[in-house]
Amino acid sequence: MSLDYARQGFATATEALAALALFGCAAHAPHASLPAPPRPVVTAASAAAATADPLATPPPAAALPEVAFPAIRHAVLDDGMELRVVTRKDFPIVELRLVVSSGSATDGDRPGLSALTGELLKAGGAGPYDAEQLAERAEALGARIAVNTGRDATSIGLAVTSADIERALGLLADVALEPRFSSVEFAKLKQREMERVKNSARGNADWAASMVLYRRLFSTPSGVHPYAHYDATAGELAGITLADCQAWYRRYFTPANALLVVAGDVDPFLIEQGANHAFATWRGARPAPLAYPAPARPLEPVVWLVDRPHSGQSEIYAATLGPERSSPSWPALAASNQILGGGVASRLFVDVREKRSLAYHTGSSAEEPAHGPVPLVLSAGTQTAKTASALEALLDNLRRLSDAPPAPWEVQMATTSLSDELLFRTERLGALAEATAKLAILGLPDDYFTTFRRDLARLEPASVFAVARRYYGTTHPVMVVAGDAAVIAEPLRRFGNVAIVDPDRDFLTVRELPRQAH
Repeated sequence: MSLDYARQGFATATEALAALALFGCAAHAPHASLPAPPRPVVTAASAAAATADPLATPPPAAALPEVAFPAIRHAVLDDGMELRVVTRKDFPIVELRLVVSSGSATDGDRPGLSALTGELLKAGGAGPYDAEQLAERAEALGARIAVNTGRDATSIGLAVTSADIERALGLLADVALEPRFSSVEFAKLKQREMERVKNSARGNADWAASMVLYRRLFSTPSGVHPYAHYDATAGELAGITLADCQAWYRRYFTPANALLVVAGDVDPFLIEQGANHAFATWRGARPAPLAYPAPARPLEPVVWLVDRPHSGQSEIYAATLGPERSSPSWPALAASNQILGGGVASRLFVDVREKRSLAYHTGSSAEEPAHGPVPLVLSAGTQTAKTASALEALLDNLRRLSDAPPAPWEVQMATTSLSDELLFRTERLGALAEATAKLAILGLPDDYFTTFRRDLARLEPASVFAVARRYYGTTHPVMVVAGDAAVIAEPLRRFGNVAIVDPDRDFLTVRELPRQAH
């Protein structure tokens, strides 16, 4: 598994909703219960418009059935770990997730520590098994142990048949409670990760731009914000020792800091008994909470330019910060993001990619950290010669979103798309387990996705605009470009001061150019 954090565990609004949207009863809703769409009223004007552009007016949307997120049964095990069980009898399959509420935000001055430790839990062997035997043991159950480290949590997961649930719980407990921390496997894992980030610094523009983006977006007047690291550099990984990993594990892998999610064809009472047996020897208190200082907003426009000599392409980001994830404004914010850059009908796609032909990919995201303001990120990938024009197009659309209300059809299309995403993937049991864990990580109630969908249906252009104007109407967004500085530095000066960053020197700023006077 790569330890690259994939935008540091922040899901975009569209991706997160799709992954978290599991409404079990929706899969069995009879088609006959859906009302027929209303017949459109055809006028001379509308007929002429349709003849001129048949795609100008979207078709009316049919009402979707009222559904609810599956019931979650809560329990606390004898060791203090929380248990959440979602029963679903469609197939004799069970998804398990052991979620520890500590991720890369806990790395402090050692970026990469949590991800390296998490992967070592399985790569180093556990309990009576070395690394190879552990993998074989999982394969004997038809499973694969997956470790994922995000900003706010570390998850160990696997899927098995219902008949193998007891053995799966035992294997999961071996990994979590009895990691071997093999020095040989640690050395190999660390070397692989150092090679990965070295290659990324040289050849992955998106990775290099993201490394700078989160440093700047979460910069603070003093100290390091827990979310300021996208990934580790080779130099930072080189300083991590096996003892560091063992200390991180002892501090954060405790039952009081953990959650066990079980979803599928199970009996909740039998699961509780089995989990109590498997994790009976686990001990440990909840670690002290982290401090999340308020990020400093930029006082002047700066373009952070990650130099990639001779590159024929550029990756561009423009970002700001929104409300906290738990804010009542979230449904309107999600709709704003969908309108701006959430899909092929979004403004960014239609304007920047299709009309202006300035990017081969573009979009936006409203990410979901558990603490503090959420990142709102616009992005585009383009040819080197079009870099300045593409950045200008992103900023144009950012301003437009906060300057005028969206059209009613834009709000309808955005809310329908988001709502539909909450229904389309109901058959994915793994996504159901992820959704249940996500509710716990973000501190959201069990019925959150049900109420979220209702809130979307109530949104009007005025309410969406009020939220967009408040959070997207930033004076100085964080601007990051990864590309050939020799070619694009001068054109970028019209947007602000240009700080040229060297990815091969731990992203050190090596040269600064003043803003070009208009």
